[in-house]
Amino acid sequence: MKICGGRAGYNSVSFTGEKYRSISRFKDGKIATEMKLIIGDRKITILLSKIPFVRSFSMILELIIENWKRFLIAVIVLLLMEVLLIGESNYLLLHTIQISTLELLFFFLVLAGLIIKLTPIGKYHAAEHMTVSVFESGRNLTIENVRRQLRVHKDCGTNLAVSIVLCFSVLSLILDDSVYVFLLAWAIGYELWRGEPKVIWSLILLIGKVTQYLLFTSKPKDKHLIVAIEAITRLEEAELANEN
Repeated sequence: MKICGGRAGYNSVSFTGEKYRSISRFKDGKIATEMKLIIGDRKITILLSKIPFVRSFSMILELIIENWKRFLIAVIVLLLMEVLLIGESNYLLLHTIQISTLELLFFFLVLAGLIIKLTPIGKYHAAEHMTVSVFESGRNLTIENVRRQLRVHKDCGTNLAVSIVLCFSVLSLILDDSVYVFLLAWAIGYELWRGEPKVIWSLILLIGKVTQYLLFTSKPKDKHLIVAIEAITRLEEAELANEN
């Protein structure tokens, strides 16, 4: 079975295969698992995914389409914050304190990391990495085997974020600080993440793993590991049943 992706939630772990997605949640002392059939890629994302540097934005488009309700709520919250917090009273303060896009990017990255680190998400994120490491090695998915794994993984999305931030840092030294530079950094960073060029990617992967360990994961307990094991086990059962 091929694992196409994984994700950690506040009380859940999900894994995506070629045909199904499993979501296991821990609630009221019990584990409940939901299986979802994956809908085929949309024509527009298939088209974009074939164009280098443009295909990086197909991922954003797919996420917006799949999670349009959350995206809409986030946009509304940001607009309300701008209306309520960025008024005339803050005008002089905002123009006195100059904050670059790079500094703002680092701030949000660290803030997001601390939120994940200090909530159950960090533990489930680590459990996701540790479980998939055992699965990929071909060993039995026992809690003892999973418990011995490192809580970082080479395919974590954190590595993509690090790749984009590093590209933006370099481009900011050459070009003006603008949203266009960020979009360019996104496109280049995505291609690096996708292609994994040996010399450059070794550095990005090292920084990514350190970032995962320090900010985006925390030491899981057995209950977090059990949820992740359940998610990947149920996914394997569904994928194998689909082949028969």
